[in-house]
Amino acid sequence: MLNQRVMRHWQLPTSASPSQLRSLGEYHPLLAAILWNRGWRDAAAVEQFLNIDWKQRHDPFLLRDMDRAVERIKHAVEQKQRVVVYGDFDTDGVTGVTLLMQLFKAFDLPVRPYIPKREGEGYGLNLAAIEKLHQEGLDLLVTVDCGISNIAEISRANELGFDTIVLDHHQPPANLPPAYAVVDPKRSDCAYPFKGLCGVGVAFKLYEALWRAGIQPNNLRARDILDVVALGTIADMMPLTGENRVLVHFGLQAMNESQRPGLKALLRVAAVEQGKIDASSVGFRLSPRINAAGRLVDARIAYSLLLAPDQAQADGFADQLNSTNIERQALTRDVQQAARELAQNSGQLDQRILVIVGEDFHHGVVGLAAGKLAEEFARPVLVMGKEEDRSRGSARSIPGFNIVNALAECADLFEKYGGHAAAAGFTIANEHIPELEQRLQAIANQQITDAMMVPQLPIDAEATFDQLNLEMLAVLEKMAPFGLENQQPRFCSRRVTVIEARGVGAENQHLRLRLQQGRHYQTAIGFNLGDWLAELHNGSQIDIVYTVGINEWNGRSSVQLTLVDLRLSEGQR
Repeated sequence: MLNQRVMRHWQLPTSASPSQLRSLGEYHPLLAAILWNRGWRDAAAVEQFLNIDWKQRHDPFLLRDMDRAVERIKHAVEQKQRVVVYGDFDTDGVTGVTLLMQLFKAFDLPVRPYIPKREGEGYGLNLAAIEKLHQEGLDLLVTVDCGISNIAEISRANELGFDTIVLDHHQPPANLPPAYAVVDPKRSDCAYPFKGLCGVGVAFKLYEALWRAGIQPNNLRARDILDVVALGTIADMMPLTGENRVLVHFGLQAMNESQRPGLKALLRVAAVEQGKIDASSVGFRLSPRINAAGRLVDARIAYSLLLAPDQAQADGFADQLNSTNIERQALTRDVQQAARELAQNSGQLDQRILVIVGEDFHHGVVGLAAGKLAEEFARPVLVMGKEEDRSRGSARSIPGFNIVNALAECADLFEKYGGHAAAAGFTIANEHIPELEQRLQAIANQQITDAMMVPQLPIDAEATFDQLNLEMLAVLEKMAPFGLENQQPRFCSRRVTVIEARGVGAENQHLRLRLQQGRHYQTAIGFNLGDWLAELHNGSQIDIVYTVGINEWNGRSSVQLTLVDLRLSEGQR
């Protein structure tokens, strides 16, 4: 349980006039109000957003170098060349490798996967792997979810005589690697209209480009690989807007109908029912188990699960991943608590950015701990696991502060680094850590304002309990799939009465409430809000922010509120 309560600023919605809401189209007033408050003003754009169509995808050849990638793969297919697919060890990388392996096997090419181990190899291409693959015999190397920063490694591949195609989505460096083709929507010279694809998304666009060019794999349809596209896109926390919204929408359909043994096994251990898979269950139940392999042991277990040929093998891999995920959860809690104590005891909480170094922090979970602490303390956090000569760490940021740009200003201190505006990873010699902290503090003092360190909680609409019913949920479902940049709608209800409050969970870390407003009652669950239990009693009046979902029990469906935040109503504080 957190040691301090984060006070968030509730951003209440403004009221739109009936004529403004009607200008969006003939929609339920609550749905129209949510869309209006989220900035939607164009009726045609709203129509396209709510009515997802497979035709809303973009031409894959708008991606820079996609024509070269297709040309090179066509040559490999014609010559039956030896191919290696090299991917990252997170869910995006693993699903990208899975998709490309299915693609190249459908072309009947001699192909093998290569997923580096976090321990010993780290993120991205490495020279030892390049040398090893050359010795094994290799004509074409295709990277997915990595490669954009590996100039030295790809230069060595060129010297050894094999070509490289980079499929990536990370921010490119000033100088691109000398690969045969570099396909990355974030290239400054790339005109692709949607920049939010993840690695497996870029791999899927390669599949589409090959089809359009008449280079069609045998018996491999889009629906056969869209399940892993959805899994990787959601797990990598890509925006569920634009083309990702299309890919995930149809990918979730594919997951709910998939006969992939590995997916069925994963659903079993995660207690998710096929047919009811949504973005939330993928993000919170499925992807953590896939990610756990690369964090603690070997991501190839997750890859083997997704391409398991039969149910018996798939079940064995799924059980391994489930056990690893339980271990990952415990390690994350331990590192988070230890890092919190280091920050508190060192007086760092007065700083605008936290740089925390632990002697025995497992590098596989430092990013998760950093994310939890960034949310808890409302400021960017770097957490590092210190080794003999160097430290490996992860950074997580807050809205408005681009963490990878901040690291770029300290690039001379790192052995390697990379990432996004909100998250990054790096390796640094221990002797450089004090200077890194000093420089980052100076950057943070210039760029992070007091207001940025007050977490904002946008609220989509105010609601009363009489409005909360299954019919309303059906209306809201038109906005799904929910995720980054298209969050599940948040509602606010004021002056609701606590009828019953109790703690749930092994340490009562969660809060379950029975609430009343007028003649209407609702149940609510608040994850990690158990510290409120001491302040609530029967009859307490509270204001709540929540999302609305369905609770199914004994064949009956009812509305359940999931609390995001709460506070005592005015007059009771």
